[in-house]
Amino acid sequence: MQEPSLQLQTPPFRQVHSGHGVQWWSSAWKLLFHRGAAAVWIVMCLIAAVIYVVLHVVPMLGWIAAHLAAFLFAGGLMLAARKTDQATAPAVGDLFAGFGPPLGSLVIGAALLMVAVLLIIGALAVGGAGAAFGAMFGGMTGNMGVLAGLGATSLLLLLAALVLLIPIGMAAWLAPALIVLKQQPPVEALKASLAACWANVGALAVYGLLWIAFAIVASIPLGLGWLVLLPLMGLSTYAAYCDLFEAGTPGPDPG
Repeated sequence: MQEPSLQLQTPPFRQVHSGHGVQWWSSAWKLLFHRGAAAVWIVMCLIAAVIYVVLHVVPMLGWIAAHLAAFLFAGGLMLAARKTDQATAPAVGDLFAGFGPPLGSLVIGAALLMVAVLLIIGALAVGGAGAAFGAMFGGMTGNMGVLAGLGATSLLLLLAALVLLIPIGMAAWLAPALIVLKQQPPVEALKASLAACWANVGALAVYGLLWIAFAIVASIPLGLGWLVLLPLMGLSTYAAYCDLFEAGTPGPDPG
């Protein structure tokens, strides 16, 4: 219903019912195992996870580098997902495809998201709850002690900050796919991702609840289930992008 001529940069998206949150996961499962690319996807996600964790060892600068790398890796994974969807075998090197031509746009998109997060942290610090957020980004050690020492006002501020992070997460989720697959400028990609997620909050809620259930199950056998869940997270993000922006779920026999 939207006029393409009036949408020169921001792509139109469609609104789907909540059941599509299940479809995104099922499409990811089909892609991961039908194309015979499971091993490559597991290795790619394992490399990305290790790099992300190692970068966090460096205080503050490591956090910035880790989140920048995560956005770039997300772009590479979306390109790998497209190859998988088109029955082309992905390669481990696809993880680093975001460091190629889309690098500039991905870096700008990641930087904008980090600025938004830092503004929230700054506002929270002014409100007296900066120590709690510092604990969140500094690891689990001592978190409970920090939180126990916060007053009711600080806890309310922390809750408000977490609520503000929800739209940032929505803007970040599909933006890498929009940048690398639709060549969207970073600002337009972030806006389109936020708008699509907000308009499909029902499907997103179902998707998120399933993720929580899968994360619990994946953590039981010594966390080994994450070797499968991490690739499924990337492929389900690609499935959601296809569903909302290309009007169809990917993979064989889409539902």
